[in-house]
Amino acid sequence: MLVLTRFVARHELKPLERYLSINDVLTGARKILKGLAVETKLPRPVSGLRFFKIRLGGRQSARMIVFVLVENNKVVPLMIRLKKDKVFGTNMAMNDPALVKQVNKNLDEAMADIKAKRYQEFAL
Repeated sequence: MLVLTRFVARHELKPLERYLSINDVLTGARKILKGLAVETKLPRPVSGLRFFKIRLGGRQSARMIVFVLVENNKVVPLMIRLKKDKVFGTNMAMNDPALVKQVNKNLDEAMADIKAKRYQEFAL
């Protein structure tokens, strides 16, 4: 199951709708559940979550950082950026303090949306 929070839909996916669609995100989520993604370290200590990084799309290559709820395998995107993004696109590594700060912000927003039931679920 893919859980697309309102924050991520508005701030991460919508600005890239010219390059990516929800189908690209769903394809990426399926790859994660099949074990085809790179697991990355946690931006901060959080129990019950695993973080992954995966490439999305075809011509306009993008990268997505997601977390997976361990107990029920729900995939929740946190950050979606084009490869050519000047801030994070070329190096989406958790050793970049600016990236960690943004991922933590997006994680807080996503958790708030989930708690307030502001999300859509998509079957994988």
